[in-house]
Amino acid sequence: MRFPLSLTRSLSTYLVRQRLAGRRRFPLVLMLEPLFACNLHCTGCGRIREYADLMRKRLTPEECLAAARECGAPVVSICGGEPLIYPYLVEVIRGLLRQKRHIYLCTNGLLIPQVLPRIPHTSRITWNVHVDGMEQTHDAIVEKPGGFREAVAGIRAAKEAGFRVNTNTTIYRQTDMHEIVLLLEYLTECGVDGFLLSPSYPYEIFFGQRPGQRSLTQDATPAGPSPETLFLTRQEIQAKFASVRDRLRQFRLVTSPLYLDFLCGRRELSCAAWASPTRNVAGWKSPCYLITDGHYATFREWMDKTDWDALGPGRDPRCEHCMVHCGFETGAVVTAQQSLHDTLALAMWQFG
Repeated sequence: MRFPLSLTRSLSTYLVRQRLAGRRRFPLVLMLEPLFACNLHCTGCGRIREYADLMRKRLTPEECLAAARECGAPVVSICGGEPLIYPYLVEVIRGLLRQKRHIYLCTNGLLIPQVLPRIPHTSRITWNVHVDGMEQTHDAIVEKPGGFREAVAGIRAAKEAGFRVNTNTTIYRQTDMHEIVLLLEYLTECGVDGFLLSPSYPYEIFFGQRPGQRSLTQDATPAGPSPETLFLTRQEIQAKFASVRDRLRQFRLVTSPLYLDFLCGRRELSCAAWASPTRNVAGWKSPCYLITDGHYATFREWMDKTDWDALGPGRDPRCEHCMVHCGFETGAVVTAQQSLHDTLALAMWQFG
């Protein structure tokens, strides 16, 4: 993933320290979910279904900051749920900045204009706004008429305030990749600094609930596409990305060239789910951001007791068609550390 220059320096130093210490597994990005509540009900979202009974629960600011200290990752992605409705967001952000963390604020963008005046202005904060297509497509997926226009208004407001803004676009089975090219052209005109593209993932909650989990049929009837038609096989993902690979190169992708080659079927990467630990109101989510086998009370327990060697395509059937960035983009960073050619390729892309 392409980072601001200050974060690139911090990450480089951090990676060297981990290597010198001989650590095989270490966190890069903490996925911090202070709440699951959201002001949208997106068709492809697993959180609002899997954690339906915890929608009213929140992490305290102290728990959020303790998780960052305990984990030690240089980057904290504040997500959820919709983090802009978290009442202690500014307090947590200020605490993370005191810890010298770099922060990604992952949001649907609807509340940016209201929250923006209270957010500290610093290069350590990047807004990451979820946009899944042009207006008609995006509004159908987030199940809110006008959602696209509100998200774009939030992007423009953050840019006018001088912040760095990225967008995050999920690719579904029904996604028209040529529409994605048009979307990136439009968002470039809006001043967006970087674009993250990642394929969708079939959360278990859609296709087989565990005891205590709420099924899709208990939720409001989706207005957008059916979840059963959303998700892609590995071969379908590769075909979609390969069809527009050359056109994507003209945009400021935060998707690394190694990960993009992986998405196009041109190389293999190993999942590094251990590099993106998730801390939410239930605990440290194991094994990863997408799959839930349980939750641990501490980061060390999560790292030590999760069977990492049992995960990944060819090992766990749930991983067979997963190519999502939170596991494989971090895998690209780890892979690059083991190859001079890949290290140089990432460096040229990062500073290009």
